[in-house]
Parts: sequence; C-alpha cells; structure tokens
Amino acid sequence: MTFREVQGRGLLVRTWVNGIGPFNFAIDTGAGATLISQRVATESRVARASEKPASIAGLTGTRAVAYHASLENLAIGDIENYLPARGEVLITSGLPADLDGVLDPTEALAPLGYTIDIPRREFIAFDPRTDAVQMNQAPPEGTVVTWLREAHGRRPFVMLDNGDRALIDTGSSLGLAVRDPHSGERLATSGARDVGGGQISTRRVSTSTISIGSLELRRVPTDLVSGTESDAPVLLGLTALRPFRMRFDPVHRLIEIAPISVSNRN
Repeated sequence: MTFREVQGRGLLVRTWVNGIGPFNFAIDTGAGATLISQRVATESRVARASEKPASIAGLTGTRAVAYHASLENLAIGDIENYLPARGEVLITSGLPADLDGVLDPTEALAPLGYTIDIPRREFIAFDPRTDAVQMNQAPPEGTVVTWLREAHGRRPFVMLDNGDRALIDTGSSLGLAVRDPHSGERLATSGARDVGGGQISTRRVSTSTISIGSLELRRVPTDLVSGTESDAPVLLGLTALRPFRMRFDPVHRLIEIAPISVSNRN
C-alpha cells in the first residue's frame, strides 16, 4: 500500500477502525504504541478497557492522559486490509487536531515484519518466517544491522559508528537529532510540541557523516534538540531517513537499510 508524506505530520496512511473511516494515521516507528484520538474512538465505538487513566509521554517527559482500549479490527490502505494484531491501543487527547491517530507498525503488525520505502512511498508487510531479513544478505550499497531494543519495549534502535544507540523514528520530522550541549544559551531555534504537549526547541547545524553497519550516511541534516529529558535517545528522523528503504524483521531482530536512487524510484 502507499502512504503520503505531509510536512509536519509525517507518513500518513488511510486507516479504518472497527470498519469506520478512513482516518489519517501517521506511521511512527518511534511511538511504542498505537494511539487514537478521542474523536476516532467515539466515531468508531471504541470503548475504554478501564476508566483508570494511563499516560503517555514524548521526548520532554511531559505526560498526557490516555486510556487503554481494544479494537475489533484495524485496517490500513483499504477497508478490508485488516492488520493481524487486534491488540491494545491508547485513546489520547494529546494528538494534533488534524491527526486522527498514530500507527506503531511494530505493535500493529505483530508478528509480521514490515517495509517502509520512503522514496517510493510504500508500506508493505511481510512474514519473517518465509521472507526473513538475513545478516549475510545485505542489499547493494546497503546494510543489515541488529535491531536493538529497550528493556521495556520493541522500538527499533540501531548502533551508530560513534557508539550511540539511535532510534529509527519515522514519526519525527528531524534529521539526526541529538541533545543540544548549549541548551541553556539563547540561540535561534524553532519549536515543536511532543505527544505529551511538551515544548521542544531545535536548531539545525552543519551536516554530519555517520555510519550504520557498513552503510555510510553523508551530509545528514543534523538537529540539536533542547527541552528533552536527560535520557532522551538520539533520533534518526524522516529528514535523515528519506533516501532509504527499510525492512524491519521483529522475529530475527534485524533491520535492512538500502538507499534508493532517484532513477529507481518509479
């Protein structure tokens, strides 16, 4: 299926919740959970599993109220293209008004793997049991690396050549995002809000060259971020990931990253 990229909102895919839609959901590998707005929950008759509130937090640590819920079904791209996982979602009021939900593909497609081809705007599921990503079969000019994980979560992290663990975050519009060592100084910045409503300040600096496995990324747009928690991860956002096709294999915990040239995009 295809997605569209909308500035400031990310990779959007048409989504149906319990047969109601279509809604606009952002494909966000860094979310850690699938989120739906209260409006979507009301229209699609999604009931809270409990009236006991939970919470979600973004990079700043600011928390927004959320409620656990379960869906009868979730479909993307087409009303009958159901996702295998009917698992838990979170109902939240922390999303922007023009975004209906956030789809975490690792959680929503489990146990399937998935491909996000940004140049071709394609989002494709695959079965790792029959079509596994393999460490010894890297694509031309690309790489296959270990899918690093947190202690409590399945978000996709990779190791950079400088020793940093970086979160592959298709929900972020940033490039290579690292904490600003001069965040206390008054410098020209731009701002954004995270899903918890906290304010993040960023400033674009000169480009970087980094390596992921055998893949060297040159002239990567680099953003210094302030206002985040002290343990906020290094991010590889859309601005850094835009030239690549990525295959995520959650069973074998491998990620394949391949550059897509302009001549091969169609």
